Amino acid sequence: MLVNRGIISTVGVRYAVLGPLEVTIDRQPTALPAAKHRIVLATLLLSANRPVSVDELAERLWGEEPPASAKATLQGYVLRLRRTLTAAGVDPVRTRPPGYLIEVGPEELDLDRFKALVAEAESAPAAAAADRLREALDLWRGPALSDVPSPSLHFAAGRWLAELRINALERRIDADLRLGRHADLLGELAGLVADSPLHEPFRAQLMLALHRAGRSADALETYRDARATFVAELGIEPGERLREVERGVLVGDPALDWRPEAPDRVVLRPQALPPDVPDLVGRASLADELTARLAAPSGHSGTPVVQVIAGMPGVGKSALAVHIGHRLRPHFTDGRLHATLRDATGPLHPAEVLGRLLRQLGVLGTHLPDSVEGRSTLLRDRLAGRRVLLVLDDAVDEAQVRPLIPGDECSAVLVTSRNRLTGLAGARTVDLTVLDDGESLRLLETVLGVERVAAEPAAARDLVRHCGGLPLALRIAAARLAARANRPLSWLVAQLADEQRRLDGLEAGDMQVRASLATGYRALDGERQRALRLLGSLNNADYSPRLAAAVLDRPPHRAERLVEDLVDAQLLELVADRYRMHGLVRVYAREQAMSDRERDEAVERALSAWLAAAEEAEAMLPNAGWLPHLPGRGAASSVDPMAWFEVERQELAVAIDQAAAEGHVGHAWRLAAACEGFLEVRGHWDDWRRCQERALVAAVTGNDRWGEARMRYGLGRLCFAQDRHELAERLLRQALELWQGDRLSQAHALMALGDVHHHNGRLDLARACFDEAAADYATEHDERGSVNAGFCLGLLSRDLGDVDAAKSALAAALAAFRRLDDSYGQAQVLLFLGASHCKWGDQDAAERCLTEATALYRGFGDRLGELRCLRQLGHVLVIRGETARAERVLTGCQRAFAEIGDVFGEAFAGWSLAELALRDGDERLGRHRLTAALDLFTRAGLEPWQRRMRRRLAELGRSAAV
Repeated sequence: MLVNRGIISTVGVRYAVLGPLEVTIDRQPTALPAAKHRIVLATLLLSANRPVSVDELAERLWGEEPPASAKATLQGYVLRLRRTLTAAGVDPVRTRPPGYLIEVGPEELDLDRFKALVAEAESAPAAAAADRLREALDLWRGPALSDVPSPSLHFAAGRWLAELRINALERRIDADLRLGRHADLLGELAGLVADSPLHEPFRAQLMLALHRAGRSADALETYRDARATFVAELGIEPGERLREVERGVLVGDPALDWRPEAPDRVVLRPQALPPDVPDLVGRASLADELTARLAAPSGHSGTPVVQVIAGMPGVGKSALAVHIGHRLRPHFTDGRLHATLRDATGPLHPAEVLGRLLRQLGVLGTHLPDSVEGRSTLLRDRLAGRRVLLVLDDAVDEAQVRPLIPGDECSAVLVTSRNRLTGLAGARTVDLTVLDDGESLRLLETVLGVERVAAEPAAARDLVRHCGGLPLALRIAAARLAARANRPLSWLVAQLADEQRRLDGLEAGDMQVRASLATGYRALDGERQRALRLLGSLNNADYSPRLAAAVLDRPPHRAERLVEDLVDAQLLELVADRYRMHGLVRVYAREQAMSDRERDEAVERALSAWLAAAEEAEAMLPNAGWLPHLPGRGAASSVDPMAWFEVERQELAVAIDQAAAEGHVGHAWRLAAACEGFLEVRGHWDDWRRCQERALVAAVTGNDRWGEARMRYGLGRLCFAQDRHELAERLLRQALELWQGDRLSQAHALMALGDVHHHNGRLDLARACFDEAAADYATEHDERGSVNAGFCLGLLSRDLGDVDAAKSALAAALAAFRRLDDSYGQAQVLLFLGASHCKWGDQDAAERCLTEATALYRGFGDRLGELRCLRQLGHVLVIRGETARAERVLTGCQRAFAEIGDVFGEAFAGWSLAELALRDGDERLGRHRLTAALDLFTRAGLEPWQRRMRRRLAELGRSAAV
C-alpha cells in the first residue's frame, strides 16, 4: 500500500528518468504532454524526498533569466502537475521551504533501483555482481530524460547520470572478465571502443579480453591504435592502466591470465565503510575513548561490545562513527560492515538491513531467508568466531537494532541514533554535543584556510553563532564559502542573520540542515510535533519544567513526558534540570505550520508563567517592600530568590524582549519591574538598563501610563546609582507626573528624587521631597515608607549640622526597622549611621555599625550594599591609621566598583586611598589619587564632591609652598 499525505492509495507508482520521463500508475502510463510539467517533475525526482528551491526550479524552466512572474507561474505548473497525478491516484508533491519536494517510496524510482543494484554488486561474488549490474543497466531505456527540454537540467544532471551508467557498465564487464566470458565480450567491447575511442577503461578491457582469447597481437595493436589516437587527439600518452596491460601482454605476465573463481566464494573480509572524514574537529578525545572501548573484548561470553553514539541531527554522529570504524581496521581483521538504517522515506525494516549486511558477507540474494528471524540467525552464523565490526548508522529504536547484534564476543557493534537506545541490553551510550566556539572556528579554518578566517574575525564569530556549533551547518557554510572564494564571510553572515532565511542559507548540494531536522520531526507523532512547535515559538534557549508545562498547556506530569520524549529524539537537550533547544531547531520549528493565534497564546502562557515565578521570587527579596507595585502581584514562594534570579537572569531578559516586541506590554514592564530589586543588589546594571528601556518603549507605544511611570521610576533610580543625576531627575519627574493620583507610588518617586537633590547638595529641595513623601506614606498607612522618610530627613539634619536631631532620627529609624523585622532597612540605616559616626569622630561606633551592616548585606546577597559598607569601613581604617588593612579593603572596593560601573563608589574609594597615601607621607601618590578621584566626580557631575577634591588639592599646594 502506498500512503501519501492527503491521499491513501492501493495503486503502485513507478517513476522512470533513465530514458524518456515516464510515470506509471497501477501499470498504466500517465501522460504528461506539457513540457514545463515534465521539467518540474524531472527536477523534483532527481532530488526525491528533498526540497528543491523555487530558484532552482525557475532556472530549470527558464534558464538564467526567469520572467518576473516566475514564482506565480511555477505555482501554476505545480498545481496542474499535482492535479494530473492526483487524478491518477497519487499525491506525492509537497510544499516545503524553500520550494517543493516529491515523496518517493522504495522501489518507485528507477534511479534509486539502479543505485541499489549497483551497491548490492559491490561486495557480491563475480556471478552475482554481473547479474546485479546487468539488471541495473537494463533499467536504462536511452539517454536520461531525453524528452525533457531543459538545457539547464541536462547540464546539471545529464553528465553525472551518464557517468553512473558508464561506471556500472565498466564494472559489469570486469565481472564478466572475472567469470571467463572474454570471448563473449569481444564484439561488445569493440563497439564501445568505436563509440568512445578516448575512454581508456574500455580499451584496457578489450586488450585483456583479446589477450585471454589468444589474440595477444591484436591486443598490442589495440594499444598502438589507442596511443596514436590519444597523441593525435589529446597530445598525451595513454594512461598507466593501458600501459600496464601492454607491458603484461608483452612479457606474458601470468597475472593477466584468467583463473576460475570458486563458485561459492564468499568475500571473507568485507570493507564496506564509507570514506573517512579527513577534517574531523573537536572529537579527538571521544574518538580515542570509543576506539579503545570497541577494540577491547567485551569480557562476557556470547555478548559483543555494543556502543551507541546519540545526538541531535547534524551533530556529526555518522562522521565520528565512520572515523572510529577506520581506526579500528587493525583490530577487526575479518572485516567491517556498514548499513544505514533509515532512508529518505523513513526507517528501514530489519529484514532489509539484514539482507544488505548478509550480501556484504557474500550471501547471494537467492540464499536469503524470508523472515527476520531466519536472516538474523544466518548473520550470527556467518559472524561466529570472527573479528568483524558492524557500523549501524541512524538507528530509529531498539527493536530495529536487536536482530542485527552478533551472537558472540568476537565482534563489536557501533550504532548511531538520534535516540539514546537505553533499552538496548548491554549497550553503552555517549551523547555527542555541538562544538564549542573554538572548535567551530577550527572547523571553518580547516575548510577555508586560517588566513581567510583570520581576515574577518567578527564575521567568523557571527557565522559560528548562527550555526550554533552544529557541524553539519558549519560544513555547509564552509562549503558555500569555499565555492565562492571571492566572497567575504560577511556575505553569508548577512544571509544567516535573517532567521527566516537561515535554513535556506544552510544548503549545499545534498547537504541540508532543514532536511536533516525534518527527518527527526516527521518521526514524531502529532502531539509531540505540536509540542516542538509551541516550544519553538519562544525566543528563550532554556526552559524550566514549569515554563514548558505552561507553554504546552498540559499538566506538569504530561508536559514532562512530552518534553522528555523530545529529549530522547534529540530535538531538545537536558541540561541539569532545564530543557534547551538548539537555535536551528527553533528556526525549523517556527517554519512548521501553526496559526498566529496558537503561537500568540503559547507566548502569552509562557510570559504569564515567567511573571508569576518572577513576582513570587521578588516577594522574597530583602528589598521587596521598597519598590512600587500594582495590587495583586504574585505571592512569596519558598525558592531562594537570589539563586532563582541568577539562574533565570538571561532568560528573563530574552522574555522581556519578546514580550515588548510582540505587543505583550503588561508582561514586558511587569517582568522588568520584578527583576529590578535583584539586578540592583547584584549590580547587574547593564541588564537593568536594557530590560527597562525595552519595556519602557513598549509601555509608551501601548499607552500604558502606569507601566511607563514604573519604568521611568526604575530607570531614574538606575541613573542615580550610576551618578547620571541630570537624567535621573528628569526621569523621576516624568514618573511623578504620570503617577498623578497614586499617592503611594508618588511617594516612592519623591523619595528617589529627594536622594538626587540630597546627593547634589540641594538640601532644601531634598527636604521638600522627603516631607511630601512622609505625608503621603502616612495617608496611605505605609509604615515602612514613613520610617524611611524619617531616616532620610535624619541624614539631612546631619548634613545641615544638627547632630542631635540627626542622631535621634537615625536611632529611631533603626529601632523601627528592627521592630518591623526589616533587615534591608536596618542595613541601610546602619551603613549611613556608620558613615555619620565616622564624620562625628567616633570611629569605634562607626566600625561597629559598618560591620553589622556588612554582615546583613552579605547575608542576603546584596553585593553593592556590601561594597558600600566596605568602602566606608576602609575610610574609617584610614582615619584610624590601620594602613595595611585599609589599603587592602579600599583597593578591592575600588576595583569592584569599577567593574560594575559605580562611578561614585570608585571615586570615594580613590579619595580614601589618596588620604591613606598622604597619611603615610607619600604626597606624590596622594596627589595622583586625588586627581583621579576628582576626574571621576567630574564625570559623574557631582559638584559638592568636586569642590571638596579641589579644596584638598589646594591645601596640598599651599602646604608645598610653605
